Amino acid sequence: MNDRIVWKITETEQELLSQFEHPEYFAEKIANLKDGSRRKLEVLAVRRAIKELFYGEEQQVLYDADGKPYLPDISNTKPAPHISISHTDGYCAVIVSTDFPVGIDIERIGRRVERVIGHFLMPEELVILNMSAETISLNILYHLAWSAKETAYKVLGRKYYDLQHQTSIINVDVPAQIIVIKAAGIDQPMTIHFDLSDDYVLTWTEVIN
Repeated sequence: MNDRIVWKITETEQELLSQFEHPEYFAEKIANLKDGSRRKLEVLAVRRAIKELFYGEEQQVLYDADGKPYLPDISNTKPAPHISISHTDGYCAVIVSTDFPVGIDIERIGRRVERVIGHFLMPEELVILNMSAETISLNILYHLAWSAKETAYKVLGRKYYDLQHQTSIINVDVPAQIIVIKAAGIDQPMTIHFDLSDDYVLTWTEVIN
């Protein structure tokens, strides 16, 4: 099993809350969030997306020491699926896999990322992105680069938080919609898949051990 979902957040906070039978599953997560805040709406939308992925069954989401989300084991015969979560302005995304660790990231398209490329890309990576700019805009490529590195970080853990120096883009294949990333200290490159819409870029990966 490897399923993912992008949820466009059109509901109000109360509309989302009304769709849960077990609000205790996320009560602690929203306890200190202001009513009506964007953050609270995103947390609720993530839980609604997870419910959709599990065919209407609500799931409790826990977090490990690195801040990674996980689902508690509910069976002695089979471990809980791996899960990754992301949200951006107006959208959230979730991926689950019964077999391998996963990562996902969604980013709303804008111009802000162009102002910070020096914080997450090295000059040689900019060369690679520029080589792909004939078929896709540089602004979109910058968003994809940021998102792909965030996806890798979500799988690899907190020690890879330095996106500029710990992860490197070594190939972009626009027709195949993949970005290949080399992570420091890891021999096997990571293949990051991507998808585009008018509003956002989406990246995800499943890491086979």
